[in-house]
Amino acid sequence: MKLRNKALLALGLSWCIFIGVTYSSFYLYLLHNFLALEHSRTENDLSRIEDALTQNTISLASFTTDWSHWNDIYNFVTGTDSQFINNNMTLLAFQNSNICMMSIWKNDGTTLYGQVVVDEGKAFKPLPSYFDPYISPHSFLTSWNNLNQTFHGFIHVNKQIMMVAAGAITDGSKIHPAVGTLITGRFFSHKILQSIVAATKVDLQLIVLEPDTLSPEIKHALIKASNKPDGHYIKAINEKTLFTYIVVKDINGTPIGILKGVIPRNSYMAGLQAIHYYLATYLITGFLFSLLMLTLLRSLIIKRLEKLDEELTIISDKHTVTERVTDSGNDELSSVAAEINIMLDIIQASQEQLEHRVVKRTEELHKTNKKLQEEITERKSIEQELMVNKEHLLRLAHYDNLTGLPNRVFFNEILNKALAHAARQNKIMAVLFIDLDRFKNINDAMGHSTGDLVLKEIAKRLESILRAGDVLARLSGDEFIALLNDIPQAKFASNIADKLLQVCAIPVKIDSHEFFTTASVGICIFPNDGKSLEDLQKNADMAMYKAKHAGGNNFQYFTKEMNAEAHEHIQLETHLRKGIVDQEFVLLYQPKLDLSSGKVTGVEALIRWDSAELGMISPTKFIPLAEETGLILQIGEWALREACKTGKRWQDEGFEPISVAVNLSPKQFRHKDIAKLVALVLKETGLPPEFLNLEITETAVMDNVETAIQRLTEIKKMGVKISVDDFGTGYTSISYLKRFPIDVLKVDQSFIKGIPKSTDDAAIVNAVIAMAHNLSMSVVAEGVETEEQMQYLAEHGCDVIQGYFISSPEPANKVVLQFIRKS
Repeated sequence: MKLRNKALLALGLSWCIFIGVTYSSFYLYLLHNFLALEHSRTENDLSRIEDALTQNTISLASFTTDWSHWNDIYNFVTGTDSQFINNNMTLLAFQNSNICMMSIWKNDGTTLYGQVVVDEGKAFKPLPSYFDPYISPHSFLTSWNNLNQTFHGFIHVNKQIMMVAAGAITDGSKIHPAVGTLITGRFFSHKILQSIVAATKVDLQLIVLEPDTLSPEIKHALIKASNKPDGHYIKAINEKTLFTYIVVKDINGTPIGILKGVIPRNSYMAGLQAIHYYLATYLITGFLFSLLMLTLLRSLIIKRLEKLDEELTIISDKHTVTERVTDSGNDELSSVAAEINIMLDIIQASQEQLEHRVVKRTEELHKTNKKLQEEITERKSIEQELMVNKEHLLRLAHYDNLTGLPNRVFFNEILNKALAHAARQNKIMAVLFIDLDRFKNINDAMGHSTGDLVLKEIAKRLESILRAGDVLARLSGDEFIALLNDIPQAKFASNIADKLLQVCAIPVKIDSHEFFTTASVGICIFPNDGKSLEDLQKNADMAMYKAKHAGGNNFQYFTKEMNAEAHEHIQLETHLRKGIVDQEFVLLYQPKLDLSSGKVTGVEALIRWDSAELGMISPTKFIPLAEETGLILQIGEWALREACKTGKRWQDEGFEPISVAVNLSPKQFRHKDIAKLVALVLKETGLPPEFLNLEITETAVMDNVETAIQRLTEIKKMGVKISVDDFGTGYTSISYLKRFPIDVLKVDQSFIKGIPKSTDDAAIVNAVIAMAHNLSMSVVAEGVETEEQMQYLAEHGCDVIQGYFISSPEPANKVVLQFIRKS
């Protein structure tokens, strides 16, 4: 193919690719923006639906509040007004109040009144048994005794959804304590649904969740919506219609219904039309422009290139360099023609000089041949020297340069040969994996040169213990491996291992320093524990790590259980990594009660892992694994960002601002950029710093005191509160404690469990409270489970309590509705 054709083809293809890529990019970009706009508007519609739904329950709660603080009902419960029911509980009163169920309970769990309206509002009947899961002695609703807040929510009764409210019964002035609970109910009727439709302009359908009658569509929507924090699920049915789903949960957090909405995709359809019109115009314009450019290219450049090509072809066919090309003009093509003529001049001159150079080159080759003969003689001498060096290199390849012991490569060769011999002769062998405990401390403190001297001494001691036929090798760093050939029985290896531990424990003297070392030894027996080089070394290494985890300075034999534990450990790590990708982690929030004001002033965010394959995994199982693998950095960053988002969302929804506490793991706190991460998350989420509380364990801050003080100070300067978690279980020095910029001490629940009966626990708690207050810190008591514990802590000056007596950890939507007030 000629150059001109290649140029035209390349330009045409490039322009087509440019138009195609631009077209696709604009199409995808515009479509993405319209889809984002549609999603935003749909989420706004769902929020308005939820607001309308909440208003209905708040209306019922308002009615319940008025009645529960009515003196007449207070007198009825206390037994001073026996005519209250006859005078007030009539069908007309229920109709006027728009309720269909009422129940009155005393504090001791006795029911005084319980009726439900039947026959379309024409008659009463006692509460049927299907109310028992929610309304029964000492249930959640009947035990509600909060004078300042009325509970409201939903329940599932008789295949219907009912809105319920519970208020503590007291006198009108609320001077006296609660004497009982008033519970009212209102069915989620078609009329209520239509009022929500009228308010939100969204066509809605209420579907009660009955397991035997759920369609595949509703089951799928329930699963999708339940996996999202907001309980929403949006699904595009076609280009014109969206289906939306909102999960309705009962007072226990169990899904009992779904609000299905149908929303037309007006913005999406309008966007598609605009995109198609715009891109069609773009393609037509691009095509016309392409034709114009190709025409100009042909007339201005291609014709001149064809002429230049013809002249060069003539010169090439004649094999002559005496002719020249011609071109008129004053541009790049004329410059090219001039350069070609210059090249032809140079070639002509070179051709004339070539014959002269050939003669001269022949003379030079004769001289070169003589010199090559001399170099061959010299090379033979060098090859002899290389043979000597090869033997030296062979030793370096098989032995450790520091200790003179066999290295990993040579040991593997020896072990393979020993395995083959032992298999033929039915012999027993043992492989011992030896690792020095905390040897890194010597290198860090005294330098690697001193550490190398210690390793040389330890290597000599280990080698002195072994028999003549045994092999000791250094694998790397402070790791050694030994092969015990032809041992009488497996327990013989324990005697050798015990001697190895003894010689390692003898102090090593280097100059004026004395170093105390110990070792951990893992033992693997051939053929019982493995028959290949890889299995024996892997299993011995596994047993060594078992010895390290047992505290070091001991030996462990390999067992099959170790292999199972290792596989389980690997499997759990695999699921943990998949759980991070699939976003299987959730945050629950446990309220903190201020004892002086009686209000919930903060929550602690607690992470949970709900694995799709393994189920709910305890934090005590996956948090240590996350720490070990470093995955805690990703999980911790997600938890910090999610907790801050939740705190800011509560404030944006009009609730009173409260503090959100987030635990920082030791590995997170040790990361050099932890302060930058906290600042970035606060900036991204918009949460004011004073409402973030970071909880750090004693161990984390005491690992490196000066670094810890520097990092805590950086975080403190942002306005973030800092708490020391599980105080009393670590080893924090009081002298260091006063240097840390700490706001809160959290007393560990192990001390709270014993109060007030245990005098020792009570003395510790009292001392911590007094010390914290003297250091201008507040005190939070964890694990409060009884009223007696709360009373004791209140009397002895504790500031805040947290535990199951107040509430178990709950989802964000449940916590905010039950414990946080509107501002």
